[in-house]
Amino acid sequence: MNSIVKVVMTLIVTSLLLNASNQYKLYKFKSGIVLYDVKTSSFDNNLNSHVEGIARLVFDNWGLKELKEEDVSEVQSGDFNDTKNRHTLSLVDNGTIYTVDFNTKEIYKTRDKDLDLAIAKHMDISDESVKSLERLGAKKVAEETIAGLKCDVWKYKNQEVCLYKGIPLKIVIQNAGFYSEKKAVKALFDKAIPNSEFELPKFKIIEDEAYSSDSASITRTEDYISSIMDLKSEMKKKGINLEDNNTTINSDIEKDIINALGKRYLAKQKKYLPSLIEAMKNAKICIAKAKNKKEAQNCLSKVQNINDKLGDRTPSFDFDNLNKEKKDKAIKALETEIKNTEVTANCVSKFDKTTDVIICTEGQLLPQESSTVKSGSGLTPTPKKDDKNSSN
Repeated sequence: MNSIVKVVMTLIVTSLLLNASNQYKLYKFKSGIVLYDVKTSSFDNNLNSHVEGIARLVFDNWGLKELKEEDVSEVQSGDFNDTKNRHTLSLVDNGTIYTVDFNTKEIYKTRDKDLDLAIAKHMDISDESVKSLERLGAKKVAEETIAGLKCDVWKYKNQEVCLYKGIPLKIVIQNAGFYSEKKAVKALFDKAIPNSEFELPKFKIIEDEAYSSDSASITRTEDYISSIMDLKSEMKKKGINLEDNNTTINSDIEKDIINALGKRYLAKQKKYLPSLIEAMKNAKICIAKAKNKKEAQNCLSKVQNINDKLGDRTPSFDFDNLNKEKKDKAIKALETEIKNTEVTANCVSKFDKTTDVIICTEGQLLPQESSTVKSGSGLTPTPKKDDKNSSN
């Protein structure tokens, strides 16, 4: 469990550094669109490369929704001639991150726990771009007007960036044989942004195995923050200051930390795991009878509702062009999940401490049939329903 404690200590320190405000802010403007020209040139004795293209930054609700896109072509000449296109696009929407792969025509969907925490804590990080430059040792050396806006030029080694209220309007990297410039040609702020600006291509979406819904993420993050407060209170009663790097963590304190952090989640497990098991059993029957993707997805609605309350991920399956093979795969994965949840529920019903539940479930859980059904809140080192109560 030592690795768990190290992670917990890091999380405690991180939570103490967060400055809450009344609104999560990545930018100093509520909304904005910045369009860029992109140019890169590199050369040596055998090969020249020239890149040209465009990029855009679009954000709304202070950056809670943010899209970044770049579409460029690279022409190489010299020992061989070649032209390559490179198109990248990412969207962050209330903590959910979409990354588009234009080569495979797929979209990868995931979450970032640090971002979830920042959103939940209403952090104002709109000054972070300037602070990051200062930490690097960059110096403000001039002012420049880009796209009609006056920005501050910061220089660090071979790089220059011109920031307008924290937003880059120009980025230059230059050294021997290489020059790269990304320069804004148009910038608008605090204007209404149409939803069409945030549209993604109609590609297949693949969920990361750790992805959870917005509702589950909100629950998990709020519980995490509350659990940290509970832990600090419990340790204070024992005269232990976890913020002190000199504090020695022995095995008894280690167990106290895990139990304090797991207390809220354990209480939820006692309440919801029996109904979750029943919901998954019903989902199996429902999927077997489903005639199409929509019906199969609806079979999991009750499961998702309960997992949202737990702050856990709901299984995700490929129901496109639904057939017997896909049904059987989903049902088999659910069967494994049910068995593991039954083991956990049995241990949860017997014990009131997370450390005891971990020991109880050890060696009894089945490996998942598919990574697409991996669940668990990721909230704290507490019992989970798949790698349930693992101590690593």
